[in-house]
Amino acid sequence: MKNNAKLKSGGSDNPFGNNLVDDSHNKNLHPIIVGTGLISLDAVFGVDNNSEPKYWAGGTCGNVLSILSYLGWNSYPIGIIGQDNASKLAILDMKQVGVKTKFLEQDNSFDTPIVVEQIKNNAKGEARHSFMWTCPNCGAKLPLYRTVPINRARVLVDQLPVSSVFFFDRVSRGILHMAEAYAAQGSLIVFEPSGVKEAKLFQEAVSLSHIVKYSHQRMSRLNLPAYPVPSLEIETMGASGLRYRTSSGISYSTKHWIEMKAYAVDSVRDTAGAGDWCTSAIINSLGSRGAEGLKTATERDVVQALKIGQGFSAIKCHYEGARGVMYALLRKELETRVRQIVIHKKTPLFAGNKKQQLSESLRGICPKCSEIKPQNVNVR
Repeated sequence: MKNNAKLKSGGSDNPFGNNLVDDSHNKNLHPIIVGTGLISLDAVFGVDNNSEPKYWAGGTCGNVLSILSYLGWNSYPIGIIGQDNASKLAILDMKQVGVKTKFLEQDNSFDTPIVVEQIKNNAKGEARHSFMWTCPNCGAKLPLYRTVPINRARVLVDQLPVSSVFFFDRVSRGILHMAEAYAAQGSLIVFEPSGVKEAKLFQEAVSLSHIVKYSHQRMSRLNLPAYPVPSLEIETMGASGLRYRTSSGISYSTKHWIEMKAYAVDSVRDTAGAGDWCTSAIINSLGSRGAEGLKTATERDVVQALKIGQGFSAIKCHYEGARGVMYALLRKELETRVRQIVIHKKTPLFAGNKKQQLSESLRGICPKCSEIKPQNVNVR
């Protein structure tokens, strides 16, 4: 692992952390996050169906690393995607927000994962989203995630930069090899599982991790194997809020669950990605000093980080797409709105969204569509 960066030291009295700052700061002082897991192209169809979808890089890992880049971090995703139109759009989007893609390998034997999100109003006029795993144009199954193999992981650990944080949302032997290497060099290890495929690997992943965060909606349906309580465990519960507990691995130890109510959100446009914003805010608040920073965190530090995470999530719900807020607000504007929610309990205003359409729009993106129309690929 290249020793070309130092873990960021020092703290801040600013409850929003050091990273919601202007671009004049020395980039070498910005903390580094390395992450692996689901990196996809998201095709987002809004409430009204009158135009092409919006294409953004997505997936839990793709979103978290893109958000942290927007917040001032140096973000390095690790993964294997295709050499196709979907990968071109995803990489272009990540580069536009400053993500470092040098370790995102393109392989022409792979197809880039694609996630289709459709947002509709229910009978009460409330926005609800759903995900499609088949192409709306040709009906074929859309490409899924493929992990970094162990032999590739062994090579990568000697090339990757030292980082404050290592993030992962999928589990494989190769990913755990990288997590072990980063844990040994003092990085904060953050695991956000979406399911359990192999109980043994899951247990290993939790044992390596300092922070484990998951959604009650997803994980409650699973028969979870026994696992050690990490330093900070967070379970999000949608509109009900979240609960957390800490263990002896942190100076502030609860050993029991503590609940925190969510902030009320009026005029919800889309809740997809709210959890990714919460994760990013928690990392932004607690992760810049690596594992040592969490170890010495106080009750105020943890609670404030979670409050800011909930504030980020609430603001995100006013915008369509997992990261739509990034394209509507500058970081300083986002900071102001987080303050309104967390400190002043004021609901921020939100911007409207352009109309969308679900019709022949994945031609040129879906690898199975027989007719390719690159002019339909619209980067927004």
